Amino acid sequence: MATELSPFTPGDPDEPPSKQAILREALRLFVRDGLCETSLRDIASATGYSNTVLYKFFDSKDALAIHLFERCYDELVRGVAQALSPRHSFEEDLDALVKSYVRFLDRNLDAVLYVHENLRLYWPQVGEKTRALSLVGLLAAWIGKGKIEGAIDPGGTTGLLVTLTIGFLGQFARMLYFKECDPPAVRWQTEIKTLLLRSLVQKGKE
Repeated sequence: MATELSPFTPGDPDEPPSKQAILREALRLFVRDGLCETSLRDIASATGYSNTVLYKFFDSKDALAIHLFERCYDELVRGVAQALSPRHSFEEDLDALVKSYVRFLDRNLDAVLYVHENLRLYWPQVGEKTRALSLVGLLAAWIGKGKIEGAIDPGGTTGLLVTLTIGFLGQFARMLYFKECDPPAVRWQTEIKTLLLRSLVQKGKE
């Protein structure tokens, strides 16, 4: 029997239930309706709490949005960091990376989409703790491992290969959200790995 995944919630379980509800509903509405289109009043209405309760935790919608981004980003990137290991080969890392990613998609697709859609907007504003673990940096090191092992052409541009990987995974999340790929995400794990291998490895190394 498959292990049941606990859902990812963007709040700390030790925080007040009101703050957890605000973060959960804000994430859902920001992804569904967009940042500009969602007001604090919308979030308050969805949670059943007043605007006063929201302002108890966040000075503004932007402060709430940045806080939420950091929570979702940190959770996603920690999963990537744990999947990549110096003891693994490039392909073993890829297998672990895809497994971690699809499991997180199935725990909270909204969190993944929120990160992908708002990385450019909020990355310049995040704190040093979040900046210390860079998704781009982790994937660049992994691509570098592939070059050292000979799996990836050493002349390939690392930045473009990282872009290919992030772009592919981000677009898959969007297609999952719009039901263009049937959930759960884990059913696509093998095919995602195969397509990324075909895109990244040297011809003849597959």
